[in-house]
Amino acid sequence: MKDEDEAAGGLEATPRGNEVSNKVELEAEASDEPPKASFGTLMRVFAFGQPKDRMIQIVCALAAICSGAAMPLMALVLGRLTANFTDKDEQASVDFMKHVRTNAGSLWFLYLFIAKFTLVYIWSFGFGYSANRMVQALRLKCLNRILHRSVTAHDAQTPGALSNAITIHCNSIQSALSDRIGIMIQAFAMLLASFAVAFSQSWHLTLVMLGLVFLTLGLIGFIVGSDQKIEAGLLKRYADCSAIAEDALGSIKTVIAFGAAPKFLAKYEAILDQAQADGKKRGWAIGFYLGAYLYKNGKITDPGRILSVFFAMLIGLGAIMALGPNMPSFIKAVAASGDVFKILDDADQTDSTVDSIASRLDTCNGHVELRNVSFSYPSRPGQKALTDVDIEFTRGTSTAVVGPSGAGKSTLISLLERWYQPTAGVLSLDGYDITTVDAKWLRSQIALVQQPPQLFNASIFENITYGLIGTEQEHASIEEKMRLVEEACQKARALEFIHKLPNSFDTIVGDQGGLISGGEKQRIAIARALIGRRPILLMDEATSALDNENSKVIETLMTASEDRTTIFISHKISSAMKADRIIVIDKGQVVEQGTHEELMAGSGLYKRLHDAQLQDESEPTEFTPVESSLIELNPLIKGPSVEPDSSPTHLAEIPDITKRSLFSNLCTIAKEQKRYWPVLLIGVLSAIVTAQIFPVQAILLGRVLDTFQNNTRQSQQLSSDANFWSLMFFVVGLGALISYAVLGFFMTLLGIRLTKFYRLDYFRAILSQRIEFFDRVTSGALVSRLSTDPANLHELISVNFGLLISIFVSIISGSIIALVFSWRLALVAIFGAMPVVFAAGFIRMTLDSSLAEATAKTFEESARFASDSLSSIRTVKAFTMETIVQKSYEQHLAQTMRKLSRKTAAITLFFAFSESAELLAAALGFWYGGKLLKEGKTSTEEFFTVFIAVIVGGQAAGALFGFSSNISKASIASNNILGIRRQVHAPEEQAPLLDVEGEKDANVVVDFRNVSFAYPARPEVTVLKNVSLQISQGQTVAVVGSSGSGKSTLLALLERFYDARAGSINVFGKPISSEEAELYRRRLAIVPQEPTLYRGSIRDNITLGVDEDKVKEEDIISACHAANLTDLIASLPEGFNSDCGAKGTALSGGQKQRIAIARALIRNPEILLLDEPTSALDAESELLVQETLQSIQGGRTMILVTHRLNTVKTADVIIVMAAGHIVEQGTHTELMAQHGHYFKLYQSARGEEV
Repeated sequence: MKDEDEAAGGLEATPRGNEVSNKVELEAEASDEPPKASFGTLMRVFAFGQPKDRMIQIVCALAAICSGAAMPLMALVLGRLTANFTDKDEQASVDFMKHVRTNAGSLWFLYLFIAKFTLVYIWSFGFGYSANRMVQALRLKCLNRILHRSVTAHDAQTPGALSNAITIHCNSIQSALSDRIGIMIQAFAMLLASFAVAFSQSWHLTLVMLGLVFLTLGLIGFIVGSDQKIEAGLLKRYADCSAIAEDALGSIKTVIAFGAAPKFLAKYEAILDQAQADGKKRGWAIGFYLGAYLYKNGKITDPGRILSVFFAMLIGLGAIMALGPNMPSFIKAVAASGDVFKILDDADQTDSTVDSIASRLDTCNGHVELRNVSFSYPSRPGQKALTDVDIEFTRGTSTAVVGPSGAGKSTLISLLERWYQPTAGVLSLDGYDITTVDAKWLRSQIALVQQPPQLFNASIFENITYGLIGTEQEHASIEEKMRLVEEACQKARALEFIHKLPNSFDTIVGDQGGLISGGEKQRIAIARALIGRRPILLMDEATSALDNENSKVIETLMTASEDRTTIFISHKISSAMKADRIIVIDKGQVVEQGTHEELMAGSGLYKRLHDAQLQDESEPTEFTPVESSLIELNPLIKGPSVEPDSSPTHLAEIPDITKRSLFSNLCTIAKEQKRYWPVLLIGVLSAIVTAQIFPVQAILLGRVLDTFQNNTRQSQQLSSDANFWSLMFFVVGLGALISYAVLGFFMTLLGIRLTKFYRLDYFRAILSQRIEFFDRVTSGALVSRLSTDPANLHELISVNFGLLISIFVSIISGSIIALVFSWRLALVAIFGAMPVVFAAGFIRMTLDSSLAEATAKTFEESARFASDSLSSIRTVKAFTMETIVQKSYEQHLAQTMRKLSRKTAAITLFFAFSESAELLAAALGFWYGGKLLKEGKTSTEEFFTVFIAVIVGGQAAGALFGFSSNISKASIASNNILGIRRQVHAPEEQAPLLDVEGEKDANVVVDFRNVSFAYPARPEVTVLKNVSLQISQGQTVAVVGSSGSGKSTLLALLERFYDARAGSINVFGKPISSEEAELYRRRLAIVPQEPTLYRGSIRDNITLGVDEDKVKEEDIISACHAANLTDLIASLPEGFNSDCGAKGTALSGGQKQRIAIARALIRNPEILLLDEPTSALDAESELLVQETLQSIQGGRTMILVTHRLNTVKTADVIIVMAAGHIVEQGTHTELMAQHGHYFKLYQSARGEEV
């Protein structure tokens, strides 16, 4: 990581006044306008299609248009047949029956069914296929643009927000442009065809009715425009939520250890409150009127034409209604396309260092020179991180750059990698200004080891071979690559521990390399840097996580630099001493340079740093432990090393989540949300009212036709009856206006409130899980689920839920009306056609659910890959991995498409059937109804009432199963949201441990008795074996031993991250599980080896584990003084209110470490746990922190895991561990007198130093 926060400058700050609060932060973020988007923005996606896709889309569009015309044609056929049924000329009717026969109309409906079924299958499968291809190309283009964004742009935006663009946002676009666009085209075609049929029958009547149709369309257009703006704002809010979740879940052990979950939940809820306020606006937008139906007599004498016009307009308005369930998807897709194309169109964010016309040198000699180079970070242009720096690095020499934390050392790495460009001066390579050299070629000549090292969620072999990219060996055979990997690992001293892993080089390292220890991670990163044999080797604090023995690999590299330029940045003077030349930087300037001997001859900064770090040159500073045969990670950072088959997975695969039916989950939600029952009741009642509109219209239409049949054209009764029924239609339309408005508003309000509740509840449940859970699930998968599951649940429990109730009740009401008017015809229509329609629909829903689960699983795999790559963007750029990341992501997507295409083909058959089934029901109903009419067993009024009711029922059933995708996704989402909550251990307690009888010392605060432990992910490997130890009040205890010996596991058990499998642990005189975990942890504080900071101010990060309302300003100042932060805070214009950046990127490693120490000290813990607390500090800061730790001890118990001898020697008790056992314990003097394990380690280290 970079030293962006040099004491002299470079720390990105956000002015917030004297009081920094979540509210102010949120208001600042809220000022950012969401990207503007329109329907045209979404249509730009079609530009990513190939000619093949365009041809498919044209064919599919024609098929959708033709399928949309099927129902209006049915109205035309129905009208002509009706005219004959109601003809007053009896002979004409007899002739008609003889000539056409009853089944003629049925055949027309059957033909229309076959045509529509075929056409719907064509457009549904075709649009889905082409949408997958287009959006795949869009994802790849978006990833390519993100990978080539400047580092400055990446600093300003979280990896989670960028990965959302190519995962969640592109998912929304794909959903809209697959079958939903076909439904929309079909609906508009149905609408236009309905107009055409209506005009062909009576333009007078059609014009009268069109006024209301255009009013409806105008309302929808206004609503869509308003709702799109609201949706864009909601996406922005939810992206902010994802960023908070990413921070918390990416460092869950820090969050748990400091009891910080409530603070993250508070931030999360604050954003959700704003989203809820935005969402309420949607209630007014969605509460719209779908149609009013008027009948007007005067110039029409043919009742068949009346029915054709009326039924055509009814179908047309039904088409508008069909837009309802699909409109939210389009609105969301439009808003999502705005975010995606903002990334694609934003040229200012593109990496300006990548220039296609820049030159590539024939060879690279590695001669690097800085001449009068000055630099300021873009976040703080007014403060210089480097000032007039003149340095020369030559081939065949090793140069160490040393200096205090924040001096500007790592800034040199950033400039050499061309992540940034000098503000002034020239940085040249082999005499060429590097701004004129192709950046990708430049980076291919440089090998980098970062602080902290960044690994990818892949095997050890794959991680190391990434170092071959851009070299001649990039495309070598697997055997040759394995030889090179083993050779590099041998040089990096990584071969021994890799061979001890169960899967050796095939071991998956986990998310951010979290499944292996810090030292192992660093050695793999060194091997990755060495394998390519590049002419320039950059190492930034490459030994911070290594013990003395393994640190010798760096010394070896520095003394063997004949064929490369080696630049080593370190705060360890002992590591820099053997370099050919040493550069000393302080406050952004070169203050000294020379060999170790030359610099020691003077009295400058280097000598002071040296003397502070090596006060007694006769004593070694670090242990040189013998490697253990047991591989153990640092459990305070992540979970245990696991085999590939037990690597972290996505949420749906966790077996502990019990799957329940959607109905059961909805009942659970209803029971939990009793306070919203009044809102739900109003919504349900309005849905029931809307459900009666079409059945009532069926009755009214039957009465109208009966009026025409039973009255002459000149009859006064005809005019009177027509006026009355026209009024009734108007009353029904007015009822529709009111009921749909009430339904839209109240169900939207309910959906927004429930979504907020369950989104927050979901986050709370995840944060409440035991650590074992997070060892099995990657943080990226959880953040993805946290974004998509509440959104999918919202799609069902808002307006769509009201529409589903309305549709279901409409089917029941229509069936009842049909049975009342003509039970014979109703029984045949209902039980002959409906079971087939429902069976097809349920099969479609089942397949849809399976597809949704498979889609979620496969896309999460690609989402995790994208998130992993973007989280390590500097490593990606440093090793020129952009192309391989792009290709790997493309392979992930191609694999996903292959898996999904086969299932899609089967689902489309049932989708096509459910879309056209109402025509099949019409065929059966018309055939049997005509038969009953001929036999005189039913009247015209009864026939048409039942027929219209059945047709409406068939349309309603089709609409019901049109929600199948929403239902399937909501079912998975509800299982995840409610299921993970059922897994929460409340309160967090471990299995009862034996309170072993024996004499107890009241002064003993920590008592381990015969404790054994194995990580849940690898129960067969015992990490601790019969460990017994006692720590008294006020003691300082140092725990030493080799990597994997079990040191950090002791701290993990004390923090109650895991439960011991055997033995007993007593803390504060009672079993560790006897007190609620949260209350217990308030008495402890921990400083992990790799400290995690969060976006927000320095004050926010220091007070993470305390109640800000109770902490005093002097407490904060005191903690900062103890952690040697005072000078840094004073140098910043905003002081404590200075922003730390995402994951603390605005701070150097040493500064982050000191903030982590202050964060622990401000809790005033009774037990202070420290895991290599000074590993990232320079000599002066380390000495000050050691003095601080001694000064603050005063009755406080401290447990240190360390390999620094200065700390170990002064400890009250030293515990030596090996292979999970405590092999020795005592004071330094006692252990040295025993001439045992500790003595050998000490003598070995001393010998190396001397």
